[in-house]
Amino acid sequence: ATPAAVGGARLASRNAAAPLRAAASKGNPIFALTPRGRARAATTRAAAGKTGSGKTLPGNGEDERPFFDSKEAYDVSGYKNFKSKQELRDAALLDRHWYPTNPESRTYQQTLRRSFTLIGVGLHSGEWETVRVCPARAGEGRYFVRVPPGTVPESAADDVEGGAFAREGLTEEETEDMLYEQLRSMLNGEDEDAAERAAELRAKRESAAESPGDFGGDGGEVRIPAAAALAQDDLRLSMRLAVDDENGVITCEHLLSALEAIGVDNARIELEGSGEVPIVDGSAYQFAYECARVGLVPAHADGSTAEVPRMAWRPSEMITVRDGDAFVQFIPDAVTKLTYGVDFTYKSTAIGKQWESWTPTEDGDYVDLIARARTFGTMQDYMAYFRAGYIRGGVEQCALIANGDKFWNPPMILPNENARHKILDLIGDLSLMAEPGMAGVPIGHVLAYKGSHRLHAKFLAALAAAPKEKVPAELWSHGDKAIFQGGAVNTKVPVEPDEYPTG
Repeated sequence: ATPAAVGGARLASRNAAAPLRAAASKGNPIFALTPRGRARAATTRAAAGKTGSGKTLPGNGEDERPFFDSKEAYDVSGYKNFKSKQELRDAALLDRHWYPTNPESRTYQQTLRRSFTLIGVGLHSGEWETVRVCPARAGEGRYFVRVPPGTVPESAADDVEGGAFAREGLTEEETEDMLYEQLRSMLNGEDEDAAERAAELRAKRESAAESPGDFGGDGGEVRIPAAAALAQDDLRLSMRLAVDDENGVITCEHLLSALEAIGVDNARIELEGSGEVPIVDGSAYQFAYECARVGLVPAHADGSTAEVPRMAWRPSEMITVRDGDAFVQFIPDAVTKLTYGVDFTYKSTAIGKQWESWTPTEDGDYVDLIARARTFGTMQDYMAYFRAGYIRGGVEQCALIANGDKFWNPPMILPNENARHKILDLIGDLSLMAEPGMAGVPIGHVLAYKGSHRLHAKFLAALAAAPKEKVPAELWSHGDKAIFQGGAVNTKVPVEPDEYPTG
């Protein structure tokens, strides 16, 4: 059976949870709480609230509430399905979050703990494209490999996602009560399903890590490094990298943006199909989500367990490239700051003029402020691209489309979403400055106005030739925050009209 398409990406794991949701909705005792269970959970919350030391998780607009951190919660007799209180607690908190937490930035190089796969439509090809992002060794950096059909198993897209227990449609309090009661039954072995549910939790917590040696290695493959030197000149809507006429990749900027911002310094990226990365919903959110879901680990060189320092470039002088009134400029600064301006008033007042600035070490997280921003354009431009055969897929599901003074598929899901998407693109293109294993975005202020991928590539060439020093990379994220509250990519959190400029 073909899994449901979400924003152009096939996310089979959502379908896998359907029977659990159905059971919950029918009041199946596996998921339902007894009055006694609700009373116990209420006692737990009250006890934890008195201590002020409970673990908390912010809900959607809800106050933070303690969870599973009181003496009463540990008042159990025996541990039939877990080895210790700590093992249960770790598993419970992991499942309680359900949504992945933001990976923490490190001073050393990182890679993915295991691979993830997305299957979706290519914006330019209009064909189904498959991308599998895999662990890589320290110093290998991020690189692409075109692989023949069948290399990536079809089941790879069916990786487990979410918690061990269905809770769609439940409130935060109902979820907490349900999970608490289930955990007590696991500890005490009160019902025959306890061991099975404990195994689900344990599998989620201990899902097997993968090694870089599990992928590729035939010796004859052609690697396409994510490097500025391979950026092509004939760029329009997307970044294109190529080592020769046979080995190139396109529409890679959103994936690279997520890998750079999340901190995946080394990754093997396999592409089946035409060599295009699926457009998904036109943002970088799903790629960031998948990185957080599978987790990050230290990247090691062959035969070593040593951590390898993560470095970045710090240019020492101002750099400016121009194309008419459009420009990209680097201004030396102590921290990274990205500022972007767009002006579409001559095409659409719905987009109009927008400016946005983001300082990663001072402002909010990438996944909150940048990753969700979708690609955008005008109805007239997209129709012209279709007629010319330049794009053949997506658009309505993967772009915010303006038509005169209105959006054809509103609303914006972030303030200044168009300018934020340009920052997203800029991060992806600047990631190409990375030497293998390094961060690519330079430390300093990058200011751009009415830029394009072609102008970004010109700026990368100027940046590569400029004097600069190699310094420890910045730490953009401090982790320990369940920020992927939206789940799948088509979950939108609209902003009110007065929260962003309309012209």
